[in-house]
Amino acid sequence: MPRSKIREAIRSYMDARPDEAAFLRSEFDGCGETRSGVDKAIRAMIQDGELIRVGYGAYVRTRHMISPVTKQLTIGTTVAPAVWAKQTLRKLGADPQPNSALRDYNEGRTTQIPMWLAFDIGRSRIRRKIAFKKQVLIYERSTPNTPN
Repeated sequence: MPRSKIREAIRSYMDARPDEAAFLRSEFDGCGETRSGVDKAIRAMIQDGELIRVGYGAYVRTRHMISPVTKQLTIGTTVAPAVWAKQTLRKLGADPQPNSALRDYNEGRTTQIPMWLAFDIGRSRIRRKIAFKKQVLIYERSTPNTPN
C-alpha cells in the first residue's frame, strides 16, 4: 500500500520536534492541501498506532511495548502523562502550574502524594476533556490573591 504524502509530511513535522510529545490538530494544517486529507492521514496514524488521540484535536506520540503483566504488545505514550498533559495545556494557551495538593506535598504540609493528574490553570477557560485510558486530566482554577 503506498504511503500518503500528507502522512509523511506529518511524520517529518513530528520528527523535526523530538522534544515534543503532544500535538494539536492545528499544527498539522500546513502538511496537506485539504483539511479532510490531513484528518484522514491522522486517523490512519491513529489506526496504525503512531499517534493517540487524548482529546478534541489533541494527539500524543506513541511507543509500542510489551506489558510486564500480560506479556502482550501494548501502545503507550512516549513520555509520562504529566509531561504530555502540560505540553498540551501550554499549546492550548494555558500556563499549567502544580495543583494545590502537589504544592502542599512539596512544601511539607502533608505527606500524602497526589495520585491524580491535575494542574492549576489559573483563569484559563479551557473546558475540554483530556485523557488517555483511565488517566483523566483534572483542572484546578485558582485566582491570584488580591489584597483587601
